[in-house]
Amino acid sequence: MANRKGVFIGAYVPNELKESLRRRAAAEHRTLSQEITRILVEAVHGKGLPAGSVDRRAAATIPRRRSTDPLPRRRTEDLPFIATDGKKK
Repeated sequence: MANRKGVFIGAYVPNELKESLRRRAAAEHRTLSQEITRILVEAVHGKGLPAGSVDRRAAATIPRRRSTDPLPRRRTEDLPFIATDGKKK
């Protein structure tokens, strides 16, 4: 028997779902098990960084733009943001 890390989770799914997952896994050069594990990790922990990326921010760091640019987000060539109290930022 193969030496596996983790636990087995059994589930009955429709055959067309299994085939869709199998095709998607093959397109990404993964096994079906790896693809299902990736989907479950994203569902539980949220979407991570792309493969090979390194997150260099500190754990409590707020993204710079979100702390200074209120909703709706604006680009430099757009009209300036006008706050609800009538003051321009």
